Amino acid sequence: MSLLEKIQLNFLNPQSPFTLFLILVLLVLGTEKELESYLENAKNFVLETRRSMESIRGGVQNMHANMTAFQTHLLQLNEKK
Repeated sequence: MSLLEKIQLNFLNPQSPFTLFLILVLLVLGTEKELESYLENAKNFVLETRRSMESIRGGVQNMHANMTAFQTHLLQLNEKK
């Protein structure tokens, strides 16, 4: 039996606290009248957070590239002395 098969067999083990928690969450969500709007808001929050993190990552990468170029420029100026 491969590792993947073992993981799949134990994924929703009825004795697992994780599985019981998932069932509880699904039951609570199923009783909400405005479930779709809650899930839509959660989805939008996650997507906006992802977009923000991608922007931050891009900014940090640009800052690193600029710092590297600045360091190279300073080293070249130091070598000319």
